[in-house]
Amino acid sequence: MGGTTVFHAPGTDKPDGRRLLHWPIGFSPDFSDLWAVGETRIGAEPETVFASLTDLCTWARDFTETGDGPAADTGSTGLRADSEFSYRLGGLAVRARVGECSPGSRLAWFGQGIDLALYQEWLLLAQGGRTLVLMGFAARGSAAIAHREADPARARRIVDRWLACLKARVEGA
Repeated sequence: MGGTTVFHAPGTDKPDGRRLLHWPIGFSPDFSDLWAVGETRIGAEPETVFASLTDLCTWARDFTETGDGPAADTGSTGLRADSEFSYRLGGLAVRARVGECSPGSRLAWFGQGIDLALYQEWLLLAQGGRTLVLMGFAARGSAAIAHREADPARARRIVDRWLACLKARVEGA
């Protein structure tokens, strides 16, 4: 696993996404207005999962919750460090910039919207021909508070849907 220590949630054999994800200052779940973490296992190597995740051209088709699909400012269709793009998250328009892009292992970005600041991260861990994918996001601002108050479970459903869409895309389901 590339030297990554896998922390387990207390009393379980499940990875603890809150501890494994790199939460920047001000965006940890403890300091966010809205956050969610989820996981899935995908029957492919991390490099394959990463290639699918960074392929913006497929987002509109394969990832729900992205509205009309993202638009990238770069000429490349693949996300990389410092790529800027726009997408929709839970109906909110987000303008994002990739802050971390480690092929085959981690992708993270910061985003801004109207009354919204967010951080979203994907962590890929090799597991003998399979990939454990941890995904989390944390948001601050009045839009995040409004979403949380209107439907406290919506953030978790969005994360679960993104993970299910990634799994289906990679596994060809």
